[in-house]
Amino acid sequence: MKKKLNSTLIIAAAGSGKTTELIKQIIEKSRELPPDKFLAVITYTNSATNEILERLQKNISVHQNIFVGTIHSFLIKFLIKPYGKVLGLVPNELIITDYEINVGKSSSNPFVEKNIIVNRLSEKGVLTYDYIITLSKKILDNENVKKRFCNRIRYLFVDEFQDSTKTQFEIFDTLRKGKNSEVILVGDPEQRIMNFKNKPRKGKSPSGEKSVPLHPIDTLQKKKTYTISKLMSNYRSSETIVNFINQFHSSIQQEWANKKITSKNPVMFIQSTKLKSIISDFNSLCINKAYCEFIPKTRFFLAHENKVYNNYRKSNFDNKSKENLPLFTCIYDYLSSFYNIKKDKLHQILEMEEIELRKKCLLVFYEINYNLNIDLDDFSNFIETTFSRKRVETGEKVSFKIKERTKRLVDELSNRITPDKEHLSIELTEYRDSFLTIHKSKGLQADAALVVAKNEKELLMWLENDKEKRLNDQQDKCRLGYVAFSRPKEFLCIACLTPISKPTLQLLNKFKVNIYSPLEEQVQTTLQTL
Repeated sequence: MKKKLNSTLIIAAAGSGKTTELIKQIIEKSRELPPDKFLAVITYTNSATNEILERLQKNISVHQNIFVGTIHSFLIKFLIKPYGKVLGLVPNELIITDYEINVGKSSSNPFVEKNIIVNRLSEKGVLTYDYIITLSKKILDNENVKKRFCNRIRYLFVDEFQDSTKTQFEIFDTLRKGKNSEVILVGDPEQRIMNFKNKPRKGKSPSGEKSVPLHPIDTLQKKKTYTISKLMSNYRSSETIVNFINQFHSSIQQEWANKKITSKNPVMFIQSTKLKSIISDFNSLCINKAYCEFIPKTRFFLAHENKVYNNYRKSNFDNKSKENLPLFTCIYDYLSSFYNIKKDKLHQILEMEEIELRKKCLLVFYEINYNLNIDLDDFSNFIETTFSRKRVETGEKVSFKIKERTKRLVDELSNRITPDKEHLSIELTEYRDSFLTIHKSKGLQADAALVVAKNEKELLMWLENDKEKRLNDQQDKCRLGYVAFSRPKEFLCIACLTPISKPTLQLLNKFKVNIYSPLEEQVQTTLQTL
């Protein structure tokens, strides 16, 4: 008796172990794979292809009838090369390129003219990535080809399904309809941030707003053509972050599953509106145990567009410098006040290369953490010896109280790493800051993340928790927030480059976000000391 093939849609939210589940199912299906059939895995990027292949090779022999690659390489291998020439649509030799066709403004019908050019180029074997999809659909219009295609693929896995277009899905679904293939789609509706577009549906949504086309990952959840499976656990983030991001997911409520992350750091909103101040406040929060239990080794600085951080990066941060990393920030600040030197001149006046200066900073860190009998009065001698430079009194009327600054530094950095860990094996490379667009951060993770909105309108889009509005956001702007908020493992900070209104502050309070204002903090500290 022929085994029934059951196609599945797996909803895999952020941090749910999606790749692990994907590998597990590929391995299971490969054991059932007939030698004359193919198992194909469609990935979104070449790096994802390499990761899946590497992980598969550790568990099974990847035979020739197992294909792992992008949608374009899949279509070229299984449709365009074997059938395109037979149907007279392409020659033997193919050139895949990203050429752009510019049709003159005077054209009476630019769409038709553009298609004519595209068809002529394809007949010569020159294809764009977009046209590969169109050509594949055209090839599948042939019933004999469709039957052969469906008989050739037994299992089709599609990773990052939420980033597939409707046309791509129609190609995948051709296999399911052929009844000789099993299709497994894996994705997350809330991580669809590639601006899915199509013609608007007629009519209105239940909320009364004009309806927009739904992506197949949304519509399939309401149909019986695919079995729906959901990965309910979050293995990436702290309980606090999981609870926060659950407020914005329309399809799934995750459970905190990584019990190794014991920190309960609050989600923070930084009230500063100047980027330099925001980053300074973020650095301060990362080394303040009242907000962040452990100093993060890896941090993401995220925004929708690159330009948000461009000016800051040019003036304050180059690719080789680690000055802004949380471990070094407070030590650089201390050295600046200790020697009365501007931070950006430290390595020059102390006559040290940047890497050497950072190594010396680590010695300061170790001294504070592992000298059980640290003496604040002797700490100045330790600094002078370590950095081979005496501190000189400037005679200025206003100067730093070094003993107080030393006490603050010790308080900030002490007991930041538990003694039973291999603390002496810490490498500088473990501490890393990355400035990324939200799109580029997708699929990645860090210990901490700062997410900056360019204005209040963008922030409110990210904080939208109305499921119907999220579903109908055709530009995917609300989902950018979810992707960004779900990157960190332990500490999440949000900020906005324009002042926010009282209702927005109340909304943040509703989501249990703590508001951080350094000025208010200083006032409270002053009052406590009086």
